[in-house]
Amino acid sequence: MQSSKIAYLIQAHEDPENLLRMINALDDNNDFFVHIDKKANIDPFCQLLKAKNNVFLMEDQNRIDVYWGGFSQVEATLNLIEKCLIQNDVNDSEYLKVIFISGSDYPIKSKEELRDYLVKFKELNFIRGMNITQANTKKYNYCLRNYLFFDFFLMNKKVTRFSRKILNILGSTIFKKPNYVVENNGNKIDIFHGSSWWALNIDVIKYIQTYSKENDTLKKYFKYSLASDEKYFHTIFFNSRFSNTNIYKGPEPYIPTTSAFSNMHIIDTSLSKWFDEKDFNFIKASDKFFVRKVSTKNSKKLLDMIDFELL
Repeated sequence: MQSSKIAYLIQAHEDPENLLRMINALDDNNDFFVHIDKKANIDPFCQLLKAKNNVFLMEDQNRIDVYWGGFSQVEATLNLIEKCLIQNDVNDSEYLKVIFISGSDYPIKSKEELRDYLVKFKELNFIRGMNITQANTKKYNYCLRNYLFFDFFLMNKKVTRFSRKILNILGSTIFKKPNYVVENNGNKIDIFHGSSWWALNIDVIKYIQTYSKENDTLKKYFKYSLASDEKYFHTIFFNSRFSNTNIYKGPEPYIPTTSAFSNMHIIDTSLSKWFDEKDFNFIKASDKFFVRKVSTKNSKKLLDMIDFELL
């Protein structure tokens, strides 16, 4: 049996105040599964969230040192999926939807409006993507075919950047991977790319977990790729029986910008812009449900306006 309860998978590494504020804005008998980057001090998060019995923080032994561009992003998400599915089995009914967001996001529509929308389109999976094996472009072949190293830190940021640069030059010249993946059974599958942030049905989440455990070749392929979190889950989804269950009934034509494939989020084309009060009218007019990126430091006035006028 399916309920109207939503599971939120959240990756965060800073700004516990915004995380709590976001959870409060979304809290409507939902469950929240939170991974705090292992490099971050978890104590401030624990202090703020300790009173909420529907927030499940990842245990220290399952926390990952997360690095920009690295496969560690995927590992942290897979750990969140496992924790979510354990709770799903305990619940009286299965989750309506599993939504993956970050600690730098914020809702821009009321939780009632979001729930009504998800109930109305409960059969749909909100994940978009394009086939970058077929596109065969220089941009994405660099991300896929080269052996690239992001999941480490040495001494300080300067040394780390220099070490990554040298390793990535070597990994781009000496060895090459194909721009497709060979599954454990020997089948070749195309690679798909889209936005990191999605909303999927529980049967898809179960399939992703099972597929990941049965096909370690996918993990090995993406371990040394750039931005594998924008490819790993999309590759599983669009090579599965669920591939035509998204709003576009399958993958879309090639577009060279990741933000074009946003699902439920407003995402700036730069992928790095912090939204503030000057963006309010743009946000108000959007048909999306979340804005990314916001923070207590950069966006407090905007968040106050959203709370007062939109939520």
